[in-house]
Amino acid sequence: MAIYDILCQKKDCRKQQEGVCDFNGYLEDYVANLDRDDEAHDVLSALSAIDPSLKVIVGLGLNINKEAIANQIIHYKDSFKLPDGMIRCPYIIYGKSDDEQRAIIVTLGDRAQYIIAKALYFVMSEPDNEYEGTRNEMIAFAANEEHLETLIESTRVFFMEHKKAGSLQRRLDMLMFESYDEMYEEAKRIADEQSEQMGELLAQAEDKALCINQLIVKWFLMKKFSYVQYMIDKNNLNVIHGGNVKRQRQVAKEKADNISFVSFTQLWKIIRQNAWR
Repeated sequence: MAIYDILCQKKDCRKQQEGVCDFNGYLEDYVANLDRDDEAHDVLSALSAIDPSLKVIVGLGLNINKEAIANQIIHYKDSFKLPDGMIRCPYIIYGKSDDEQRAIIVTLGDRAQYIIAKALYFVMSEPDNEYEGTRNEMIAFAANEEHLETLIESTRVFFMEHKKAGSLQRRLDMLMFESYDEMYEEAKRIADEQSEQMGELLAQAEDKALCINQLIVKWFLMKKFSYVQYMIDKNNLNVIHGGNVKRQRQVAKEKADNISFVSFTQLWKIIRQNAWR
């Protein structure tokens, strides 16, 4: 099933108790109900002006496929303990024209959010899940004031001119980063920063269990990004590893292994040892 058909069927939790997203409907309807001070307003408003038939799904819950080879290689067992739908995708703009179905995963922010958007794409597009077969119908991008025009133009050419997802995504990668190494350093920084801040985050959280799950999600996404982004880079395969996929996979695993994380057990131990629990 194509991406538009799949997303149209996702239940909105405003209408269904068992809903898997916060909103699912026409983008212009969602924007109309946003406060103008909301950070998403200008971005989504600009996208809705491209085509009134575009839809948006907000806060879609995603799951980790335990059987996916990449996830087994990453071997981050704590991520397999996450409740269903714990990985949340902020915005997915989707639509269809001329029998072409397309979707853009959108996060709000700078280069760090671009890494997160790509990681969410890798989760959605991994084999043996409900979105299998849609990877060439999706791209991912992070939007802020600086890159809003790029997002608008990318949306236009992707939906209206049916530009190929792979070539467009590579162009966006090069716009945001000079190389995989630069991407990887950003992913590593995100993970390390969270490790440094986890005590404060846990102290401030009213729902400790939810906070722990969210911490695990971000560490998983950084590991996922580091592994998959390395594996899909043909330059790494052909130039660095001389076409040796086994060697490429080994290095990709090493990259993922070097992304810092803290286990569920350690996080709960931190909570038990502090008076603010």
